[in-house]
Amino acid sequence: MAHKTDIMIAAARGCIGTPFHHQGRQAQVGLDCIGLVVVALRAAGIAVQDRQDYGRRPDGQALERALLQHGAVRVDTITAGCVLLFRYDRQPQHVALATSDATMIHSFAPASEVVETCIGPYWQRRLLGIYAFPPLNRE
Repeated sequence: MAHKTDIMIAAARGCIGTPFHHQGRQAQVGLDCIGLVVVALRAAGIAVQDRQDYGRRPDGQALERALLQHGAVRVDTITAGCVLLFRYDRQPQHVALATSDATMIHSFAPASEVVETCIGPYWQRRLLGIYAFPPLNRE
C-alpha cells in the first residue's frame, strides 16, 4: 500500500500543466494554489473543508488559520508532503506542496499553470511557514 504522502504528491504531480485559475478546483481544468493543495490532501484522505470566498490576494491570517484548523502543525524542516506558506508582500498569500526538501509543486499565476520547481533563493526569502499533516505520517 502506498504511503499517504506519496499519494498526495502523486495527485499533485498529476496536476502539472493544469492551467492557473483563481479559485479553481479541477485537475486538468483549472487550479489555484489553494485548490492544488486541496486536491492533493483529499487524494491522501485528509478531509478538507474547502472555502472559495477569498480574493486574488487571500487574507494571509485566514490562510494560516485554515491550515491549523485542518490538522496541520508547524514544523521547522521542509520534507516531502509539507505545505509551504509564502508571502509576496508582508502577509502569507501563496501555498505550495513540497515534493522534497528542495522542490515543490504549486499553481503559480505568473507561470499560468501548475509547475514543479526548485525552492530557490526567490522562494526561500518568501517562506513564512512549513506545515505538516501528522495523519500522513501514521500510515
